[in-house]
Amino acid sequence: MISQTSNLVLFFIIFTTSSCISSSTYDVPTIKYSSILGPNHDKLPTQNETRKLFQSWMKEHGRVYKNVDEMAKKFNIFKSNLKYITKTNAKRKSPHGHVLGLTNFADWSHKEFKKTYLHKNDMSMHNNTMKMKMKNVTTVSCSAPKSLDWRSKGVVGSVKEQRTCGSCWTFSAAGAIESINAIVTGKLVDLSEQEMLDCEPSGDCKFGYMSKVFDWVLLNKGVALEKDYVYTGTKGVCNSQISNSESSTFDTYDLVEQSDNGLLCAVVNQPISVCLYAPPDFYHYSHGIYDGPNCPENSDETNHCLLIVGYDSVDGQDYWILKNSWSTHWGMEGYMYLKRNTNKQYGVCAINAWGFNLIKHN
Repeated sequence: MISQTSNLVLFFIIFTTSSCISSSTYDVPTIKYSSILGPNHDKLPTQNETRKLFQSWMKEHGRVYKNVDEMAKKFNIFKSNLKYITKTNAKRKSPHGHVLGLTNFADWSHKEFKKTYLHKNDMSMHNNTMKMKMKNVTTVSCSAPKSLDWRSKGVVGSVKEQRTCGSCWTFSAAGAIESINAIVTGKLVDLSEQEMLDCEPSGDCKFGYMSKVFDWVLLNKGVALEKDYVYTGTKGVCNSQISNSESSTFDTYDLVEQSDNGLLCAVVNQPISVCLYAPPDFYHYSHGIYDGPNCPENSDETNHCLLIVGYDSVDGQDYWILKNSWSTHWGMEGYMYLKRNTNKQYGVCAINAWGFNLIKHN
């Protein structure tokens, strides 16, 4: 019987001619994933093809491992994810439906990804202010254009990376504040998510609430620039003495009406900060219109926050354009399409339930 040590040595020999463990230099030419997986990424590759894919993926993402044991473990996770990805893509019913792919998280297990990024929060009970805002929400109507993309108007900041900290709530909040200020003042600046993480006392790397960080920003009368209060990816000591940016203030905020139409009318005016429930396959999203096949109907539980920056339709299928904070290596350079106008009360993955509308008069 071949020992575990012998297996690891064999594994090392297979990979060492084309990759490395502790260096970021790779000699393997980049392989187009579709050349092996097919255009829809729905073809399960052979063992040899899987090794080539792993080598190419490591090169693309600059992935290095501390030793052979870690590489072997990650390769097994990669294979398991690849099997799930191709199996799911093979069930795709529409040419516009979402496709899963080898994102920057392809060597993460669902368990470790969920532990790091997706922490459940009960949105309905976290404070009385939220309950009061829900009671005050009224039905809205508006004249909305057929499509809208706030990115084309120069009021959406760059895609950022929250790293291994569940601080999506700060990136969603910062994105909304950046955009409303850019719309009103004409100045788009990058604001400090780190200050929000450090200074909003109830939030941390296990999640937080946008309503509470908005309350903190109102009390603090703004937020520092990102370059002045640099993101570290860990919760630190609050240093709110750093000067706030003039383009970081707003007057108040409201909870958006919990419906497709309510959210649409809010997005017509500005990018909207939202929280939703991201299911297990969310971190493998590559492109296409995501319809949340594994999302629960419950609107009270959320585990991830993003920024809606627009909406559009293709062949009668309506979708939101969402900006994420998992770097440009995830999704469509950091963005995704999420199906809208469904028969679900709170929309796909409960995206209609927890949207926040910022108000700035001048």
